[in-house]
Amino acid sequence: MAGTIHKEENQVYQFDFSSAVWSTDKLNSLFNNTVASILSDVDFVAETDSDILFVEYKNSNIASASNPNAFVPSSDKSTLKIAYKFYDSYIYIQACGHKKPYRYIYILEYPMGDSTTRKMIRNKIASKLPFQLQTDGDIKQQIISSFEVLSIDEWNNNPLYSKFPISSA
Repeated sequence: MAGTIHKEENQVYQFDFSSAVWSTDKLNSLFNNTVASILSDVDFVAETDSDILFVEYKNSNIASASNPNAFVPSSDKSTLKIAYKFYDSYIYIQACGHKKPYRYIYILEYPMGDSTTRKMIRNKIASKLPFQLQTDGDIKQQIISSFEVLSIDEWNNNPLYSKFPISSA
């Protein structure tokens, strides 16, 4: 199963995962159509030759955003929700037998967003992810290898992620 092009929920941007080993945007419908409806999901999962990418995308800078200033990505509620999306998606991907290192990437666009605020948000969310847990001697398998918060431009200019460009739909 090869990767494909996926559109984000507002149909403004598309993510070209066609060069990935495989990709999906179906976790949301799968979770919501089963008893797993209590789970949160990332928007996209893609497999590269070396990693599994968990990709969450939030953009309140689009023209159709009804109240962009109401989105506060640094709030405790928002950062916790982003962390939960990794854990819940991880359960499913693990159960499917995908064993490559897991990278979590949060693509974030919002009014007044810049590299400094994205770094602050990254640190806040990373503290809720299992980086410290996996240092426990009883843990035999890495749970998460990295976490990043990037803009669309940063994604498109990254040596790894630029293989999967984000463009207008």
